[in-house]
Amino acid sequence: DSASGVPFRRWGEVELHHVDLGIGYELEDLPAEFVQREIDFLAGRFSGHPEVAAARLTDGTRVWRTGREAAAPEVTVTGPAPELLGWLAGRRDGSGLTAEGGELPKLPPL
Repeated sequence: DSASGVPFRRWGEVELHHVDLGIGYELEDLPAEFVQREIDFLAGRFSGHPEVAAARLTDGTRVWRTGREAAAPEVTVTGPAPELLGWLAGRRDGSGLTAEGGELPKLPPL
């Protein structure tokens, strides 16, 4: 990580820990720009990961790829951006997502 990424990572800490407090601020309350950037970041962390099945993630408007390299993703995971973020960040179990072509990939802890 470069120094230019530090402000965004701090923003991530503030937003996600605000959700973690359990005071009524949910993933759905996060700013849309933050949600998109955090999904970009987390999908990138799992992209090419040998322990994660190849998957195509979509919120209906954007597409991300995660998991080990494959000619074609094994699974397509679809759902609202906050649900995708919650699953990628380990804050939701993925029950708000649909997986086509297989089961929802298991993600290692961050």
